[in-house]
Amino acid sequence: MAVAPPQSRVPVDEAIVASLMPGEASPWPRRIAWGLAAVVVAAIGMMWLNPGFPERWVVDVTAWFDAFRDWAIQNRTTSPLFTYFLSPIENTVDVLLDNTVAVLERMTWLGLVVGAAALAGVLAGWKLAVLTALGVLSFGLLGVWDAAIETLALVIVSVTIALLIGIPVGIWAGRRPKVERVLRPILDAMQTIPAYAYLLPAVLLFGIGNPPALMATLAFAIPPAIRLTALGIRNVPEASLEVATSFGSTERQRLRMVQVPLAKPSIMLGVNQTIMMALGIVVIAAFVGAGGLGQTVLDGLQGGVEGVGEALNGGIAIVIMAIILDRVSNAWSLRDRRHVKPVRIAGRTLSHRQLAVGAIIITILAVVIGREVLREQSFPDDRVISVETSTGGEAIGVAAPADAIVRWSQEHLSDLASSVSDFVLIRLLDPLETLLVGVPWWMVAGAFALVGWRVSGWRLAIGSFACITGLGLLGMWNLSMGTLAQVFVAVAITTAVAIPLGILAAKNDRFERLSRPVLDAMQTMPAFVYLVPVLLLIEPGRVPAIIASFIYALPVGIRLTNLGIRQVPHEIVEAGRAFGSTSWQLLRKVQLPLARPTILLGVNQTIMMVLSVVIIAGLIGAAGLGQEVVFALGKQQIGRGVVAGVCILLLAVVLDRITQAMGAAPKSSRGPVGMGLGRWYRVRAITKAVEEDPGKGNG
Repeated sequence: MAVAPPQSRVPVDEAIVASLMPGEASPWPRRIAWGLAAVVVAAIGMMWLNPGFPERWVVDVTAWFDAFRDWAIQNRTTSPLFTYFLSPIENTVDVLLDNTVAVLERMTWLGLVVGAAALAGVLAGWKLAVLTALGVLSFGLLGVWDAAIETLALVIVSVTIALLIGIPVGIWAGRRPKVERVLRPILDAMQTIPAYAYLLPAVLLFGIGNPPALMATLAFAIPPAIRLTALGIRNVPEASLEVATSFGSTERQRLRMVQVPLAKPSIMLGVNQTIMMALGIVVIAAFVGAGGLGQTVLDGLQGGVEGVGEALNGGIAIVIMAIILDRVSNAWSLRDRRHVKPVRIAGRTLSHRQLAVGAIIITILAVVIGREVLREQSFPDDRVISVETSTGGEAIGVAAPADAIVRWSQEHLSDLASSVSDFVLIRLLDPLETLLVGVPWWMVAGAFALVGWRVSGWRLAIGSFACITGLGLLGMWNLSMGTLAQVFVAVAITTAVAIPLGILAAKNDRFERLSRPVLDAMQTMPAFVYLVPVLLLIEPGRVPAIIASFIYALPVGIRLTNLGIRQVPHEIVEAGRAFGSTSWQLLRKVQLPLARPTILLGVNQTIMMVLSVVIIAGLIGAAGLGQEVVFALGKQQIGRGVVAGVCILLLAVVLDRITQAMGAAPKSSRGPVGMGLGRWYRVRAITKAVEEDPGKGNG
């Protein structure tokens, strides 16, 4: 769009021109100074000071947890803690899960396929009914029917309990600000901890099997239900409540007839998020003997390259289940906000209740046919996709093509994969880990404290120093630095790709539309699944962990960068164009500064997602805290695993709080922010001009 010269359309404001035009002090001298200072301090630390953390300061916390484990084993049948509290919970969980699995199995495979499709049709429409039927049918075709039934049962039970707890507590928090203030730090901590770490205390209290898996799932899945329910209740318009009060409604009537109905979209979004989080950790719960699809993937991963085909069968089934649950629950949550075409049969429009009754009747008929006519409860083996191998064996599902891809990859792509792996290891990972391990502990802790002080203040500085020091006091300094190095490298690679792609998506609507379904699919998959395809090319170790982290965390960085730039007010962009700014100047001096909080929120979420995958990647030999947890779970050394889990929590808290503070709204609008970590120019003059005269800049 052509823009008239500034003098003919908009009065020239020197402050605005100064904020848009070149001529400001270059940030590079400051950045170089900080970089040189960091290099000098690190060199001094590595050459003349004792590296690492002093062994004499380590506190043997592992022995405390091991002592508690031994006490729990000896007193499981006599202590009131177990006999009156933990054991009844454990027995109840076993009964619920066993009965749920039994119900799903007795429905027969045909009844389950038809019933799932009918439920999806009633909740979300016929298109998702077809998708659901094909998806559930694929579990049998891939040869993982029984494992999928176990996973589905655990998801159903855990989500039901999580919602029974989360929605009432969320309503309570939404109506009582004091309750919300008390719950906020608790929910923050629960959502900061990587999912993997929840398994350790659950095993300590409930042993091995389904109960610890369910307890860990509840701890991970309840926070979004509480938060989004409370958000919906708080956002109910005050005018609606006043109208209800004026008609003499009681407090309970206002809740039932006004607040809950108006908060339904937010509550249903919480249901969707609870389902997805529950599925994510249910898969990981295979580490504690929960079985299901997670166990199928775990067995394949532990089999190395030869087990990729088996792991891929389970991974595809997990992805299909995640897509079905996500799409159906999301469509259900949007049901009241979108136009739904009525269903007409023989010229008669069916009501929602009639559709529900019809779905029940069809499901019952399918169950009767499966039990009395087909007499097939589980999915028949002769209908499973299978290929006879050259050795006379049988490859189930996609194992045969997966093994063929593995062989082809090893023959043709091994050199490229080795080059990438060597570059990441030799040029990035090893030098950074050597630096973190080679300098004294107080330099690393002091660096985090300095960053915390510059972005937030002395409280975050003290907290960061204490958390980093805690890694050494718990005896996990070297392992923690190895994990930290992996996180830094993965985050650097991810943000270097995500931010440019996010900018491209914000500038190009066609690219944004094409990338949306790809990003949807990438965000739907549980992190556990990304380890499988990476092993096709690269040997187990730290590099596959970094690549899997990159793939898992990339979508959130792209999306939040895109969102931040698109949310920049149109008036401000037009004002910049009116003053003759180029597209590059608009991006660098207007759009990126105003999108800074959203972009840094993307960096924050990228860090947390990378950390979660790096921890899980201990399964494939990625050294660090994740491998320590895997080893501890495998050897039943609960104390060792709990200490590693606490260190994961400390790292997560520090990284989360610092990046949250960096993305918070600035307290001042003068000058650059940060400590050489990046210079974000502010556009206070443009914002003020547009607010005072909205007509400015509208060319």
